[in-house]
Amino acid sequence: MHQPPRWLPSWFMAACRLALVLTLVQPRVVLAGAWPQAEDGGFITFPIAPYEARTQGYDRRGAPNGFGTQRSLEFGPYWEHGLSARWTIGMQPRLTAIWMNEPSDRNHNVGLSEVQLFARYNLYLDDRNTISVQGLVGTPGIAERKNNPSLAEPNATYEARLLYGRGIPIAPGINAFFDTQVAYRYRSGPAADVLYLKNTLGIRPFSQWVFWVQSITDLGLRNGRGFGADYSAERLTLSAVWDFTAHSSLEVTLLREMATRHVPRGQGGVLAYWYRY
Repeated sequence: MHQPPRWLPSWFMAACRLALVLTLVQPRVVLAGAWPQAEDGGFITFPIAPYEARTQGYDRRGAPNGFGTQRSLEFGPYWEHGLSARWTIGMQPRLTAIWMNEPSDRNHNVGLSEVQLFARYNLYLDDRNTISVQGLVGTPGIAERKNNPSLAEPNATYEARLLYGRGIPIAPGINAFFDTQVAYRYRSGPAADVLYLKNTLGIRPFSQWVFWVQSITDLGLRNGRGFGADYSAERLTLSAVWDFTAHSSLEVTLLREMATRHVPRGQGGVLAYWYRY
């Protein structure tokens, strides 16, 4: 585990905790693929996402004083809707509860950490390939900002994303897909901006089952101002979705952070119900 130097002040540790919360339960982003939704069609999903990370505690002099844990539980209903053959819109409010248990600090916080609104435009679509662009706005959250750990992002975020997807027929009734995305996330206020990369490889070996593996990278650009949070994280996820009716599905996702900078490594998951219309 990465351990910050002893000389780091308390404000830096608070910023790291804020960055940790803002990067929790990233499996939710798998829902935003390069393909457009059919006109007047779409889906809504209701995910519950637990997360846990082991942390190194520090006293007021910056000296290590033992290990602790940070746990969270997020409910983030996600909606996508096809306005036309090319335009897809959507939103996701993120309701989060977080608990911190360290040798020198035990506290919790609950609130609306963020609301994300996006619009995606499909530039190209054929039998196998698709290319889209997407713009996203994240609103400031609503939570008690004096509490430690911090929860709500105090400033708006803006993101521009390029998405490419390819369908891969393997055999009759068996299909695979590949989806790659790159985005620049501008974080207004003092926090550092983030370069976002995501690659997904999935397969549908049976008519009612889909499996995928995903690599997600948040690369902090180190351009924060003042006490702005600055972090990087590399995650891997494994997911399975069961279509138990023509319109309903259940998703199970496991997540593990493989490498991080300025935030502890953690693990988590997602259990979600999907409804397609």
